[in-house]
Amino acid sequence: MTGGVPRIARIAAEMAVGFGALILIDRLVGTGDAFADIQPNPLWLPVLVMALAYGTLPALAAAGIASGLWLLHAVPGGGERDYLDHLLHLSLPPLLWFVAAVTVGEVTILRVGRYRLLDRRAGIAQRNVARLTEAFHQLAHTNRALQVEVATDARTLGHVVATATRLTAIDPTERRAALAALIAMAARSEDFTCYRFAGSEARAWLRGATATARPDILPDALAMLSRRRSEPIHVGRRGDRVVLDGIGVIAIPLAERDGGSVVGCLVIHGLPFASLNANALAEMAEIGGWLAPLIAVREHAAATMVTPPGRAA
Repeated sequence: MTGGVPRIARIAAEMAVGFGALILIDRLVGTGDAFADIQPNPLWLPVLVMALAYGTLPALAAAGIASGLWLLHAVPGGGERDYLDHLLHLSLPPLLWFVAAVTVGEVTILRVGRYRLLDRRAGIAQRNVARLTEAFHQLAHTNRALQVEVATDARTLGHVVATATRLTAIDPTERRAALAALIAMAARSEDFTCYRFAGSEARAWLRGATATARPDILPDALAMLSRRRSEPIHVGRRGDRVVLDGIGVIAIPLAERDGGSVVGCLVIHGLPFASLNANALAEMAEIGGWLAPLIAVREHAAATMVTPPGRAA
């Protein structure tokens, strides 16, 4: 196991230093009998230190070394005592050391395991707090962005109504500008061209502010497909990408109500691909629903204009 050898070497070095110091003190200060006359015996120290610091196995090793030192140096004097008393005198300290090594060592292992479990839980909690903090900041940023968007959005109800009322203006230029503004608000893009069918050809009739350089005539393939389709043609559908290549990202056929003929096609040239979801496509189809009648009304109005004075038959 990684890190096992340095740990074992550290424990061995600590026990060597501890027992070496005790042996040196016993030789220099004591009588060399493993502190037999001192209670509690100093040989308890390495056993307890190992049990408290590292657990059962190092404590048992320390208890074994302490027992060996005790048995080697505490044997003299046995002839002056009763045999059983001498046996108890020799065996009691090692027995206590081993019992303490196991008891205290197991408690230490449980304590260390508990600390490690708490440390892991603390690490998990810190990571969860970091994730929650990041999510909170993202939500706060999104909230601020949405507030700014709502505050600065031109597609408010009052603005839409004010723009729609301009459709009844006397000036044709103002009417076309109002219609272009409504399309831009609904499509969320000013890069569009509204083509109107005249026979088999579809010519540009209305443009957005950024679509001035777009083609004046709708390609034949896209024009034919828009005459046959009632739903929007968009690049999200693999089969539509060929006809839309180089033209735009979505084309909305403009059909009259109740299954009438297609009077035009609204092509949106620039739009983020990610915005082509089901909700956006439904909104695009709704644009075609109210835009087609407006084109038909303008056509009817142009065809039924009152003849100017002096040109009557």
